[in-house]
Amino acid sequence: MNILFRTNVEQPYQDVAAGFTRELFEKLSPKTPPVVLKRFDGCKQGDEVHIEMVLPILNRKEEWISRIVKAGEIVGHDTFTDEWYFIDEGIKLPFFLTYWRHTHRVLRVEGGAGAVIIDDIEYRTPWYLLPIVYLVLSGQFAARQPIYREVFKK
Repeated sequence: MNILFRTNVEQPYQDVAAGFTRELFEKLSPKTPPVVLKRFDGCKQGDEVHIEMVLPILNRKEEWISRIVKAGEIVGHDTFTDEWYFIDEGIKLPFFLTYWRHTHRVLRVEGGAGAVIIDDIEYRTPWYLLPIVYLVLSGQFAARQPIYREVFKK
């Protein structure tokens, strides 16, 4: 299953890329279910993020560990190819996910006056959880858009 979100922000792509920090991750973390950030190495290849999700309705905690498997910058020569990106993959996932790959892209807007943040999520879940997981993930990533706009305004 795939989910794709594009968010236009006002700052140049290099400034947006530099803003992908622990503090931003904490701002983007969903309120429901509550998430505790246990480890955040950064956004470079080999870095890891460890979170603990509290699922009160099920009276359990779930560990989620993702590793950055690829990261870099592409500098082009036309109007829309400069970009910074990183890709994280789940190496330990909560029970409701069997696969996770999240590609984060920050693209230069023509003229350099802003950027586009792209969240491209590929995931798998048991078939019987598909509608619930899709709704929850879509809602959580939609909630990131106003946060991105606020953090990366001029």
